[in-house]
Amino acid sequence: ADKEPVEKAAQYLSVNLEHLMESLTHNKREMRGEVFLSPLNEDQAIASRDSITMAVYSYLFDWIIQRINSRIKCPKAAYASIGVLDIFGFENFKVNRFEQFNINFANEKLQQYFNKHIFSLEQLEYNQEGIPWTDIDWTDNAGCIDLVERKMGILSIIDEESRFPKGTDKSMLDKLHGANSKSGFYIKPKVAGTDFGIRHYAGDVVYNTIGFLDKNRGTFRDDLINLLKDSKSDFMYDLFEGVKLSTESGGRGKRKAATVSSQFKESLSSLMQTLSTANPFFIRCVKPNAQKQANDFQNQLMINQLRYSGMMQTVVIRRSGYPVRRLYSDFVARYYPLLASIYTQVAKDKVSLYLTKNAPEKEWQAGKTKIFLKEGLENVLEQQRVKILGTAAIMIQKHVRGAIARTMYKRRLQNIIKVQSVIRAHLYRKLFLQTKAATLIVQKYIRGHLARQLVAEMWAEKCARLEAELEAQRRALEERRKEMERLRKEQQEQEAEQLRCELEEEEAARKKDEEERKRIEEGRMREAMMRMEEMERKRKEEEKIRLEEENPRKRVAG
Repeated sequence: ADKEPVEKAAQYLSVNLEHLMESLTHNKREMRGEVFLSPLNEDQAIASRDSITMAVYSYLFDWIIQRINSRIKCPKAAYASIGVLDIFGFENFKVNRFEQFNINFANEKLQQYFNKHIFSLEQLEYNQEGIPWTDIDWTDNAGCIDLVERKMGILSIIDEESRFPKGTDKSMLDKLHGANSKSGFYIKPKVAGTDFGIRHYAGDVVYNTIGFLDKNRGTFRDDLINLLKDSKSDFMYDLFEGVKLSTESGGRGKRKAATVSSQFKESLSSLMQTLSTANPFFIRCVKPNAQKQANDFQNQLMINQLRYSGMMQTVVIRRSGYPVRRLYSDFVARYYPLLASIYTQVAKDKVSLYLTKNAPEKEWQAGKTKIFLKEGLENVLEQQRVKILGTAAIMIQKHVRGAIARTMYKRRLQNIIKVQSVIRAHLYRKLFLQTKAATLIVQKYIRGHLARQLVAEMWAEKCARLEAELEAQRRALEERRKEMERLRKEQQEQEAEQLRCELEEEEAARKKDEEERKRIEEGRMREAMMRMEEMERKRKEEEKIRLEEENPRKRVAG
């Protein structure tokens, strides 16, 4: 299973995740000092989840209202408060259960109060002011309310059956049929089943009794209360700190747990008492279509909602009676421009004289403290008032606009003079800058011309000086060249003489060397000849010895 939703819930409530999962899926009961855990089925687990959600929403809503009431300051009253009742209206689904029954019963009570507030009090005000009034019949739903909240009514039977351990939805339905079947507002189905019906102000609604007793006994168990009290969030702890457990001791022992129907009935009774002492404002919300789509208006659905909410009777009252009622002092204060021509200090006489002269008698009635007007007459008076005030406003606007225009003209004239002075200063400055720039240009060219002349003269002087220096350098170089030429010739002659001596010395040395070489070669030739002669002599001696050796051998052989 996906644990992400329950993890987020545990995080937001600041409670232990395991404890939250255990409380949502198990019923924890304590008997004789022992704790028993019994698993819940899917519907019971869903009911536990919804009970936590509704409890947190309920206590959070109460906390917000208390905070608002604590901040309201009203110096004229010892106590002031604000209450907000947000309820959609009658609900009639394909299957209507215990929740729809409570919501529709609350709507019946609120509709009864609305009827008394709008119709009964409206007629009473006319009678107190002495205005003729034709009574209008309106649908009274007191019988339907009596069916639900009387002794042995529907709520009483549901609550009684919820307290019996063996009570079931079927036994409850049988008691409902037996006790209320004769009522004109109770609908007993022709076919036996699990349904019963009620003729509500808004129409007939059939309720399915399956789960009535379980939901009436309440699913906000003590273990769920303890879970929220153990929250680590200080805010959550403060919300549920004062919530009592069903097992807490009362005056004579353990108190009985209050059923949802009894709590709802007490809360509704307290609400009606508060409304009876308060100044209520009704905001009727009309649903244009059942599909929740934009720009889709279903006429029949809207007409039914207007009829069920009593708006049709309100329209009848506005058309047949005098919907506009003002105190005489308020009328004089609002329509004073119309009453300026009537000179009387009594507000009632002033109003009556003006309306007698300027309005038909059927369009208004003078009461004791208030003037009663038709809506059409009020529109005419408003148009006349707007016309007179418009004329006066135009006159005031004319003078104010004239004064503003004169002031703006003087201011603009001063601004124009300032702008002109600035523009003139700008033009003169521009002309000065142009003249200055032209003067600088002329000065630049003149200075340039003079500078060029000076440079030319300086250049001519420099060139003459350079030419003289060059001529002197040329003459010095020429003299030096001649000297160098003379020195070069003398050096050449000395070098030639020295070279001649060196050549003669080299020639003598060469001849000496040549003679020495010839002498050496001759000695070598003589030595070689001697060697050759020696070798020839030795060869001849060896040849002679060899011959001498060969002759004895030949003789021996012969």
